[in-house]
Amino acid sequence: MSDFKTELGFQDCWAPPARSGSVKSPASGYFSTGGKPSPKGKEQAEQAPARQATTISAADKARLARVVNKTPEVMVKVSKPAKVDKSGNTIVVNRRTEGIRVRAHLDYISRNGKLDIETSDGAILTGKAATAALYHDWMKRHDEDRDNGDATDRTRITTSIVFSMPGNTNATAVKDAVRALAENEFGGRHDYAMALHTDTKHPHVHLTVRTVGNDGVKLNLRKADLQHLRDVFAEKLRQRGIEAESTPRHARGVTRKGERTPVYKMRQRGKTPYVDKAKQREVRRDLQENGGRMPSRPWDGAIVERRNRVMRTYSAAAALLAESHDPEDRALGRAVAAFSGRLTDVTTERGAMALRAPVERSEKIPGAGQKQPEGRGRVRERDEDEKRPEQSRGPPRER
Repeated sequence: MSDFKTELGFQDCWAPPARSGSVKSPASGYFSTGGKPSPKGKEQAEQAPARQATTISAADKARLARVVNKTPEVMVKVSKPAKVDKSGNTIVVNRRTEGIRVRAHLDYISRNGKLDIETSDGAILTGKAATAALYHDWMKRHDEDRDNGDATDRTRITTSIVFSMPGNTNATAVKDAVRALAENEFGGRHDYAMALHTDTKHPHVHLTVRTVGNDGVKLNLRKADLQHLRDVFAEKLRQRGIEAESTPRHARGVTRKGERTPVYKMRQRGKTPYVDKAKQREVRRDLQENGGRMPSRPWDGAIVERRNRVMRTYSAAAALLAESHDPEDRALGRAVAAFSGRLTDVTTERGAMALRAPVERSEKIPGAGQKQPEGRGRVRERDEDEKRPEQSRGPPRER
């Protein structure tokens, strides 16, 4: 009998998004984003949980334990520059408007000079004069990039990234983790500055990176790059004794996307965002036009299919762990099985809105908001003639 053991893969659960390419040059971040998988590779990934896997790696066991124990998830996002000013006028991207934006951003992350800013060369800038000097240096560098053709009037001078953790996390460890990440991912390639904020519910670090690298290549962060940064951030935190995880939301049974910062801030002020009103009107219209039922959308089936793949993977892991001679493995297997059983709800924001929307017809909307199990460890596939609440984008970002 062969001693060769096949490890169970978790591509459907933890793999980063596939629809992205890497940046043009290693000097601009060399994120290993990969490309779109071939049909053969996709087929192999879908069949992986069904193979006769005989073991689970120690790293995957550790991650499984963090997932089922609901270890705090790191948050990494790129702050997008405003498209309109306070008067509602469109902001045209050019050197002048970018200079205004960068100056305001540096003032913001330094709290107008009250907080220290740490730069990529290890310098600590204190006070408004030091912050202003950094601004003038970056504007000079930007002008040099424009002169040698590495930048244009439309080039963003900086890219702003926010790294955040829950409120009970040690703020110093968060800053240390971001510093280590920045050195690994941008050191020697891009100039950057960072500042720690502890005056909100969540300790977070603003990392502001000069977009044009030292080799002239522009930083272009994509979806897979953000997942890469989340993975590295969580790893750096764990190295400092902070429990952190960076799984994609579908691996945790979260169907809905996180809301955008302006929308989140409007809700904090007690206002109803325009996007909510527009979605509610759309839901009421679809219900009226379809006899009280929400029409199926192409992404509805995709959500169910992906959730089934995730559940099959977790179920396969639970079965393997249950056969282990190690009592800790068996305990983890039971926890994974219970976790997988809670992933059957695939209701999205519009589906939830449909349940609350006033419908002219008195009949109940079938399938809306219900858990849809079929057998063990999978979500029921919907029939062609069955209409269910629209599966779409969604609620607050996990913080």
